[in-house]
Amino acid sequence: MPAWKWFFEVGRGAPRFVRIRMEADRGPRAREWILRISALRLLAALAAVALVGLAVLFVFSGSLVVERHRRHLLERRIDVLTTRVARVHSLETQLEETTLVLLKVQEMLGVREGMPDSVLADLVVRETRAGDPRALLEGRLALASQQMLHATPNAWPVRGWVTREFQGKRGPGYHPGIDIAADAGTPVRAAGDGTVLVAGWNEEYGNFVLIDHGFGLTSLYAHNSSLSVVKEDRVRAGDPIAFVGSTGHSTGPHLHFEVRRNGIPMDPKNYLLE
Repeated sequence: MPAWKWFFEVGRGAPRFVRIRMEADRGPRAREWILRISALRLLAALAAVALVGLAVLFVFSGSLVVERHRRHLLERRIDVLTTRVARVHSLETQLEETTLVLLKVQEMLGVREGMPDSVLADLVVRETRAGDPRALLEGRLALASQQMLHATPNAWPVRGWVTREFQGKRGPGYHPGIDIAADAGTPVRAAGDGTVLVAGWNEEYGNFVLIDHGFGLTSLYAHNSSLSVVKEDRVRAGDPIAFVGSTGHSTGPHLHFEVRRNGIPMDPKNYLLE
């Protein structure tokens, strides 16, 4: 095969041109091309534009891939959030049903106003984090109701005759509790579960004990001869806390017994079980 030689010549006249000649080393065959400089510049410009276009297309296609990946992640997150929202709506419905039952229990125990919102809120938060929230809420509700029942001061602190009834209206005859006559030295027992807030003396009540039962309820036991509990003691219904006496403003051995809800005197007989 013949070998080809390339020759390039740039013309200096007008219009400027480039001559490209290709000759074979054997034989008379030769090929020649003449290109204007302006045409070469146009070809170079077109090539540059093509390269820029390819670069832009590459970057744009890369951004499309990234955007598609982001959209896929967002769709997954939306699915997760949708599931969580549905769960929240289900829990709200269960909470409404549970709240109605709890309010009925509070009304039965007479402590609706004294029930802290934190008790119900704590139940909801803890059970929402667990599985099968309805069953767990029902269990917690039963436990809370049982605790409320035990805490309510419904047990007679001492057995005897009621010698003076409750009179909650301020004025002559005001008496924020009931008086129960009993022999001196008879054990006085806690009317419900709770914590001793005060175990001390004052001029009106003599030796007295004040118990906090929670849920806004407190009970007071006054005119005792002596006390068997101290402040911050935990007591259960029926535990001995004092002994009947006649200390303070008293005309004879008896127990002055009070029940207050949110600080307001209530008739103890509305709580005491026969």
